[in-house]
Amino acid sequence: MPERGKPLSRWATVRGVTSATVTPLASILGSGLLIIAPILERSLGVFAVFGAIGICAFAWLVGTVIRHNVTVIGQQKTDGTLDSLTGRLGRLGDAVIVVAYVISVALYLRIMAQYMVGFFIPAGSAILEAVIACASVVLIMTIGIFRGFKGLDRIDRISLAAVLLLTTVLGGVLLLHDGVLLSSSDLRLPSQPPAGPLEALLILGGLVITVQGFETVRYLGHRYDAVTRVRASRAAQLVSASIYIGFVAVATPVMGLGTAAGPDITLLNITDRIAPWLALPLVLSAVLSQFSAAIADTEATKGNLTALNRWFSGPRPYLISGVAAIAIAATIPTFTLVTIASRAFAAYYAVEAAIAFRTTSGFFRKCGFAALALLLLAITLSAQPAS
Repeated sequence: MPERGKPLSRWATVRGVTSATVTPLASILGSGLLIIAPILERSLGVFAVFGAIGICAFAWLVGTVIRHNVTVIGQQKTDGTLDSLTGRLGRLGDAVIVVAYVISVALYLRIMAQYMVGFFIPAGSAILEAVIACASVVLIMTIGIFRGFKGLDRIDRISLAAVLLLTTVLGGVLLLHDGVLLSSSDLRLPSQPPAGPLEALLILGGLVITVQGFETVRYLGHRYDAVTRVRASRAAQLVSASIYIGFVAVATPVMGLGTAAGPDITLLNITDRIAPWLALPLVLSAVLSQFSAAIADTEATKGNLTALNRWFSGPRPYLISGVAAIAIAATIPTFTLVTIASRAFAAYYAVEAAIAFRTTSGFFRKCGFAALALLLLAITLSAQPAS
């Protein structure tokens, strides 16, 4: 952080925001880029891009809650004006997000395993996926207990660069392919799944995990000031939203739904049909990004557990979260796990919205935060898996 009273240059400000954006952007893309297109294909079909727009718009609204709390709660803690009930809600939120992070670790590693297995065994193997995911949890636990993750934070930057490069190349290939089909009048769109409007909305509610990650700026206070973190959160959401919407748009005409290929399970299915030479880079990117995201959430779990109670010290946070992640990864299918993780993060965001409601003064902002809290609570209780 800069010295108090010493203004930052414009370049230093941009550099600080860019650096702070890496963590939330890597987390968002790690959460959903590999799964959002296949899941929207299964739930919305031809309307997939509208689903992407809706999810990103909803995430932006939830992001206003997090940004409000970064600014206001941090200042109230500094001034000593934070009331006890809001403080207890904050501790509840910290406990809820521990559960959400443990579930997300299992999900990330299941997705990683799904891509690894899918590359070698196109038909897939649920048992092998579970074994790889559980072994990866054990590896992360071992690293955390005996070495720690210092020095491994650079994986975020490497994985983000790899994902952005691969997305650009694959998106460009899909756009070129769509253009060729359009020029020859062979462009077709997938069919619409039989799900009704309410069921589609419940499925979309189960996709909160795909846009999760912007809240990580809350836990970067030891490195960046509140203004920088707020700007980084906005930048991460804007960049990820443009990638999600653009990617789903160009992927829609090549979706397998309604064709002999059948609905796609992963991006590998789409890549194998359009650009098989990108399959291996896609798998390597999946391994890097998902393993990196799992490490980040494991470390975040450890930090939150330690802050909640001093009993969670030494290897205990890694052992407790690791055993729980292994149990989840071994028993719950990937698409179902997406919804469970989404429910957990929706519960956390609902608590944060309640905190924002208590700490804002404007009537319309209070109404907005209250409505978001109720909607997030409904998602927590009612979201459905795309499978």
